[in-house]
Amino acid sequence: MKKLDALWKYQQTELSLERLDARVKTTPARLKLNKLHQYLTEQQNSIGSLQKNIETRKGSVDKLAAQVDELEHKYELEVSEFSVMKNDEEVTAEEMTESRRSVEALISRMDSARRELFDTLAWIEKATGDYKDTYARAAKAKKEYDEVRALCERELADAQPRIEEAKRALAAAAAKVDPALMERYKKIKNHHAVPVAKVENDQCGGCNMALSTTTVKRVAADEGVVECENCGRILYTE
Repeated sequence: MKKLDALWKYQQTELSLERLDARVKTTPARLKLNKLHQYLTEQQNSIGSLQKNIETRKGSVDKLAAQVDELEHKYELEVSEFSVMKNDEEVTAEEMTESRRSVEALISRMDSARRELFDTLAWIEKATGDYKDTYARAAKAKKEYDEVRALCERELADAQPRIEEAKRALAAAAAKVDPALMERYKKIKNHHAVPVAKVENDQCGGCNMALSTTTVKRVAADEGVVECENCGRILYTE
């Protein structure tokens, strides 16, 4: 028995376990669960963002309302003063013009503050509606998520005996592989999912590059561990 036979057997057993894991992780229920999880995360982020923005806007409402009140009070004083000035014969035309401009400026500022207050209240009303709608959608998705997750847990429980059996087979296969060879195998696996490649038609079964005659003979003669010069996989032939 060639020393690479044990490593090849280990790789085949490992690939079987990986395929089994992949089947469990890619069932329709599992794929749906992943989509629901992503959707829920997006909805929760939206809820958090809306809640924060609503609180911020609510905090600005009191300030805007106070600003409107202050401007209205100033306006009343300016209008009152303007009325007094109209009946004062000693007041000049320039003073009257200046007072009128001051009143007009206050009116403009009041209108601007009122619009901002109105827009803020309208935004809060709309955002509150969006918050309720988003929360309702998230609650519905959460219920469906819990149902699908329970199904995935049942699927995993059903597959668990086969997974455990595959793990035991993998451990048994690993015990027959030379530790140094196993270490080399794991390093290559960091770059290639399948570290050991068969020599087929004088080509590397991993990258399909043609191998030299010398390399093919070395692999066939079991002259140590031979790696593909192109991809670095361990070459193997039965």
